[in-house]
Amino acid sequence: MFKQYRNSGQRAHGKPFSGLSAPVREKGDLPFDLELTRRVTGAAMAPKWGTRDPAEAPLVDAYYDSFDETDLFDPDNGSFEGDASLARDVAMRDRDLPVGPDLWSILPEGRFGHGGTPLEMQMRLIRQDRTILRAFDDLRTQLVRTMHGSGWSRIAIAAPTAGSGASFTAVNLALSVARIPDMRALLMDLDQRGPDIAHLLGMKAGGGLPALLAGDIGPQDHLIKPCTTLAVGLGRGSAQDASEILHARRTGAVMDAVLDALRPDIAIYDLPPMLEHDDLEAFLPQVDGVLLVADATRTLASQITECERRLEGKTHLLGIILNRTRPARPEPRQRRAA
Repeated sequence: MFKQYRNSGQRAHGKPFSGLSAPVREKGDLPFDLELTRRVTGAAMAPKWGTRDPAEAPLVDAYYDSFDETDLFDPDNGSFEGDASLARDVAMRDRDLPVGPDLWSILPEGRFGHGGTPLEMQMRLIRQDRTILRAFDDLRTQLVRTMHGSGWSRIAIAAPTAGSGASFTAVNLALSVARIPDMRALLMDLDQRGPDIAHLLGMKAGGGLPALLAGDIGPQDHLIKPCTTLAVGLGRGSAQDASEILHARRTGAVMDAVLDALRPDIAIYDLPPMLEHDDLEAFLPQVDGVLLVADATRTLASQITECERRLEGKTHLLGIILNRTRPARPEPRQRRAA
C-alpha cells in the first residue's frame, strides 16, 4: 500500500550549489512518514524504525548544464543542425521506419511472462489487492489529467535510494494506463545499472538499450508490445557508462525521433536511484516531470528535500509516492465497566 504526499520541509532557496554534497543525517532524523507525522502532530518521536543512512551509498551531486538545442537551430530552414540532426539521421537512416501510428502497429508482439491481460498481470504483481489497484488507478488518473492538461507526455520515475519500489511503481502505472482503451503507454527501463522491469513482467529483453540510444538499431528492434496499448523497452545486464550514455546529445535526439514516430499518449521512464547515481539528472532534458518514490520505512525527510533541491528549476516534480506505509495500529479496547 502506498500514499501520496508532498514534502512539508523547507527547501534550501537561494543557497549556492555546493558541488559533491549529501544530505547529512542529523541526530533524531526519521523516515519520511514518521517525520511527516511528527511535523503534523508536533510530537517528538524516537527514531526506533530502521533507516538507510545516506552515507552507505556514494552520492553523486551531478549538476550538468542542460543541452541547449537553440545553438543548433537554423531559423532559415526551421531545422536542427550539428550533432542533434546527425543523431536523428543515424536513428532513422536506412530503416524504412513508418511514422505516426503505423510504427506502433509494426512493433513485435510479445506476452507477459504469466500471460493474460494488463489487468491480470497487474493483479498478479499486487497479489490481488484491489486497494492497491485503486490507488494506482487514482494515480494514473491524476497524472494523465495533469500531463495532458499541460501538454506533457514524458515522465521519469525514480527513488532517492535503492529498494524503494520505483520499478514496481513504474510498471503498475504503465499497466493502469494500458487498461484505458485507445491510450498508448510506452514503458522504458532506463536503469542500466540494475534493470528490473523484465523480471517484474516475466519477459525477455529485446535488442540492447545502448544500441538503440546510439542509433545502431531501430525501435522495432528493442521495443516489445505485450498488448495493443502498451510497448515496453526492457533492459538487460549493466552498463558502466550508463550516465554518460544518457548525457550524450545523440541520446536526446534519438529519443525525440522514437517518440515522434511512436506518438504514445504517455512515456514512462524508470531510472536509477537519484542520490546514488546521476542518471536521472543526465536525462532531465528528455522528460516533462519526475515522480519520486519514497520508502516510508527507510527514506529520510532530508533525502526528499535534497531530491527536491536538485530538481528545482530543472523540471517539474509531479509528486511523491510513499511506498510501504505502516498499517495503522488498532485502537486499544476499553474495559467494560463493572
